[in-house]
Amino acid sequence: MKELADIVTVYKELNRTGKSFALATVVGVTGSTYRRPGARMLFSEEGRQAGLINAACLESDLSERARKVIASGKSELIAYDTTSPEDIVFGLGLGCNGTVEILMESSQSPSVTEKMEIFKRSLSADCPIVLATVVDANAINGLQPGDYVVDDSRGSVNGSIGNAGFSGTIASECRSFKEIPFAQKSLPLAGGQVRVFFETLSPPLPLVVFGAGPDAIPLVASAKSLGWNVTVVDHRPAFATKSNVRSADAVVLSEPERLADHLKLSPRHVAVIMTHNFDKDRKLLKYLLSSEVRYVGLLGPKTKLQTLLQNLEADGFVPTELQLAKLYAPIGLDIGAETPEEIAYSIIAEIKAVLQGRSGGFLKDRKGAIH
Repeated sequence: MKELADIVTVYKELNRTGKSFALATVVGVTGSTYRRPGARMLFSEEGRQAGLINAACLESDLSERARKVIASGKSELIAYDTTSPEDIVFGLGLGCNGTVEILMESSQSPSVTEKMEIFKRSLSADCPIVLATVVDANAINGLQPGDYVVDDSRGSVNGSIGNAGFSGTIASECRSFKEIPFAQKSLPLAGGQVRVFFETLSPPLPLVVFGAGPDAIPLVASAKSLGWNVTVVDHRPAFATKSNVRSADAVVLSEPERLADHLKLSPRHVAVIMTHNFDKDRKLLKYLLSSEVRYVGLLGPKTKLQTLLQNLEADGFVPTELQLAKLYAPIGLDIGAETPEEIAYSIIAEIKAVLQGRSGGFLKDRKGAIH
């Protein structure tokens, strides 16, 4: 989401000054490539860029193509193939051994402006948005690359496709892709097949950090650098202030017993407990394990966790296996972290690994492809 937020920020500035731009979106890959479908990059007519598609491999060629798209006002589907043993793709010498399809759209197309507004909305939404974009229509029934349908998960469907029947077909397909990050599918339409790229635009990951001590500051900053939405909760008035945790989206002053009055936790939330207060940790642990949050991380050694669980059992609360499965304590990946900043990286990396269903090990030991 950080990448999308950066693109939206630059878009706002360009829109305000009336400057043109091109929007590049990866819509298909095979083999080994730097980014997966859904990766985006914005190129302005003045040479500004936001987002990243392929490190430094493709950007120079894409910049030139972006200038042509901006000048012509016509969208273009670009394919790069690096599977050749000679690895000569437009003289780029990428060495990635994969293929990538990129849809380059001009800001002169109304659908691009509409999509940028959809991206803006997705950054503050409370549920995923499914966006379906025509990749290759073979000039069927007036369809153009870049035409789209959007389903906001609340039953509202809009788009730029004039064919009502086909728009409805895409909308129906959108509902089947809500749990899938991205997919490309060919759909039948009188006259041929239309390739459509489906992607789920998820809201920023909501992280709640319990504890606003000095070690929470780098954790909040690291999470914000990834575009996460961070709420900090502390029971101490001197700590629960925006001036203390400047990068947090929200700071809440609350005792554990009153959390329900201040927070609405969903299955999308992840939580980290770092109050350095045993009694507060005990109450928070019970509250969070009983909630819908999908990850609960607890700072401290194993002996602390064992004592906390024993205390909870004495209070009559015995966590289920399912509840314990979402508990990570001691928190963080084993990277030898010592400083608050290193510990923050360890925690962030663990949360990312858990949400992606990864073990957090070395990539060189992974069997199979990275993605």
